[in-house]
Amino acid sequence: MSRYSVSQRRDAGELVVELRDDQAMCSAVIVPAIGANCNRFTWNYQGQRLELLSSAPDYETLRENPILYGNPILFPFPNRIRDGSFEFRGRRVKLPLNEPERHNAIHGLVYHRPWEVVASGASDAEGAWVTLRFASRSFPEVEAAFPFPFEAEYTYRLKDGALANEFKATNVGDGPMPMGFGVHPWFPAPLSDKGSRKDCIVKVPVSDVWKVDEQRLLPTGELVPPPPERDLSRGVPLGDQEYDDFYTGLNRHGRSEAVYADPGTGVEIAVISDEAFREFVIYAPLDRDVVCLEPYTCVTDAFNLETQGIDAGVIVLEPGQSWSGSIVYAPRQISV
Repeated sequence: MSRYSVSQRRDAGELVVELRDDQAMCSAVIVPAIGANCNRFTWNYQGQRLELLSSAPDYETLRENPILYGNPILFPFPNRIRDGSFEFRGRRVKLPLNEPERHNAIHGLVYHRPWEVVASGASDAEGAWVTLRFASRSFPEVEAAFPFPFEAEYTYRLKDGALANEFKATNVGDGPMPMGFGVHPWFPAPLSDKGSRKDCIVKVPVSDVWKVDEQRLLPTGELVPPPPERDLSRGVPLGDQEYDDFYTGLNRHGRSEAVYADPGTGVEIAVISDEAFREFVIYAPLDRDVVCLEPYTCVTDAFNLETQGIDAGVIVLEPGQSWSGSIVYAPRQISV
């Protein structure tokens, strides 16, 4: 009998997909109709059930604020677009201003919309997995805002106690399509009442940081070295610092690990991303006990920065072309 299983069920009226790894004593719960969000990822560690993602208390709350819980999927752009507007090859695009207080579009167009379950399975070789699909042509409002038809597939795979996010985007239109992709996982800080936020440590193999317009939270296009106390490459405690910072230089040498460690609980989570991801956002507010470690393919407002001649990481897919990337969340005991 396999250690892995996958099931679909109704939970408080909402269809959910649960992936289980009984040997590692962990599970993941995905909500297809609310952005394919993995709202829960749990691990039974030394007899204590750890919530590895900060989940919504109920599905109504998740539906109202899907970007604030679990694992929001950021596509076809991560983070902000100035004024919700950009130009691509002579075409002006106007996006919904869903951050009106800063007059920005933010976090893409799929994190709150329904995805379709297209396949699932469980085996010792493949783990427990589910694949979900989003087709822009099923959403006229999406194609009105982003006139580049696309299909996206997202596979969650639970294997050996780690949760993989495998993403594939395909340009199904008749012209080139700009894109960027990222994830926005909300990790509790600390992971249990044995730890404390101030002692939690984040270490990420990044280099420079993008200077930011503090009013709009948009990069200016200038790169500078981070101050020592915020140099993630050295490993820094969260302390009493607030973070909403954009770093670059991730994965300069291929696949790499960003690590969030909670010494009090004795657990760390590695966020392992492949070479497609070069940008990294850390968000750690002071008014909520969470930390978000967010690998991106491009920097915030990348579409507009590129028009200024700045290499911001925009990916361009030709008709019929696909792009794939993978990010893994791997919880583990902190080695002494």
